[in-house]
Amino acid sequence: MAGNLPIKRIFEVPAFTTPDGTLHLWPCFHRSPIFTAGGHDWSISYYPESIYSSDSIDLCLQLESEGAGVTISSSVALLDPTPSLPLFKLVEESPPMELEHAITSRSTVTHWVPKSKLSAVPVGDRDSLIFVWAITILTQTPMPVPKPELMPMPLPLPLPLPEPEPMMAAMPEVPAEGVAPPSPVPATTTDVAPEAKVPAADVTYSVGGQLFHAHKVVLATRSPVFEVQLFGAPTSTAEASQAPAAAVEVDDMRPDVFEALLHYIYTGTLPATEGEAADDEDASHQMMRHLLVAADRYDLEGLKLLCEGELARTLGEGNVAEMLAFADNHYCSTLKDACVGFMVASPAERMERVVASYGYQRLRLRHPLILVDVLEKSLMFRKA
Repeated sequence: MAGNLPIKRIFEVPAFTTPDGTLHLWPCFHRSPIFTAGGHDWSISYYPESIYSSDSIDLCLQLESEGAGVTISSSVALLDPTPSLPLFKLVEESPPMELEHAITSRSTVTHWVPKSKLSAVPVGDRDSLIFVWAITILTQTPMPVPKPELMPMPLPLPLPLPEPEPMMAAMPEVPAEGVAPPSPVPATTTDVAPEAKVPAADVTYSVGGQLFHAHKVVLATRSPVFEVQLFGAPTSTAEASQAPAAAVEVDDMRPDVFEALLHYIYTGTLPATEGEAADDEDASHQMMRHLLVAADRYDLEGLKLLCEGELARTLGEGNVAEMLAFADNHYCSTLKDACVGFMVASPAERMERVVASYGYQRLRLRHPLILVDVLEKSLMFRKA
């Protein structure tokens, strides 16, 4: 049971306001992705005209979990996009309602909202209305487990002879410590063939004019994106065998970032920062951001978590708001929680300096939904 604490879910509907103050709502049906709250799956739908009144809209909460039964109460509010005002309550908390995902039972909660109420909060520069749906789980009914039917035992069939196991190709050895790995080292255009300098390498990448040699099987094992790129089905066997081994171009990435990416793929660690000046911390932080974006691009979750941890150690009054926006843009939950925790646990005078920073002003305008999390966690922290 989730208790009596409401679970809040953001639902955004396109809209805009003309210079004369007229609100224009999205004229079509709009539905949220399925999300989980209180152990059940839900979705929220928007209808531009209510079944009760043409001057209202309908907001519907749908229970998506099959066979589930739950009693809830809910309310809907509107978020001010600036956000200089508190939540504007559109629908007060409803009485308890029993929901069950079945054909003969009710599985939807519908709240109708007059359009005149929606005009009370300006849309601002976001071109959307931001609804906050609060779901309070009161009681839950466990989903029934179907009993398996007894079936007669079939007569045993003769066992087939085991097929011989296929031979697996040997993985190339990872260089030992102290020996330069073949892939992260840029290749130079000299008379010596690349295969002589980098034995067993079978793919070459060109990044910003620099060449990097690597092993297809290693890249494909660590990254599903590399696997699709390198072992996708060729158009024909003849073309695949006759095509020259041209270098794979990598756009929108710095050579040093790609080198660090290959270092992680071969060693499982971040590259050492030897040789960097002690006062060159900003360049190191930027490098870590670029590496995190590259890890997200190639679906390297382990590298992404390492980068989030390194960036979380650099949080301060001047960069926490900007880092929070960066974490929200790239779906970095660990870094986002660290930023919110830093802001919530900050003394009043330090929080005032955070609010006065330029990064915080940009955060208010472009990521106002994050401030809802900061506010809620701040209240919980103060109560504790």
